[in-house]
Amino acid sequence: MADIERRRYPRVKTCNLISYMAMKENGKVTDLGMGRALNISQNGIFLETPRLVFADYISLMSVDSDNNLIEIKGELVYSGTDSSGMFGNGIRLQGQPHENIQFATRLVKVFHSRKSRFTPAMAALK
Repeated sequence: MADIERRRYPRVKTCNLISYMAMKENGKVTDLGMGRALNISQNGIFLETPRLVFADYISLMSVDSDNNLIEIKGELVYSGTDSSGMFGNGIRLQGQPHENIQFATRLVKVFHSRKSRFTPAMAALK
């Protein structure tokens, strides 16, 4: 039987480096680190990290195509491990809808601009 998609918005595959600051509900910082955004939608992001993230909330930071800092806060709703030992973290974005969409759009644009820039160079190496 096929899995039923329960997400409200479709996910877009991406691969962006993200800095994060994990926090408990009281605002205490529990972790700082880097991860990879593997997919994003207008209300959530899947972040792969090398270690388990213990947090209620998380602040996500990256740069856009113009090297401007972009940041959004989210709620950690899922953490699990895969066969490679990496951890997958499902994060529900906590900004206003237009802020969530702007953050997601800017990340996807960065991914596609880097992908198109490096694809010809990678093909030349083969």
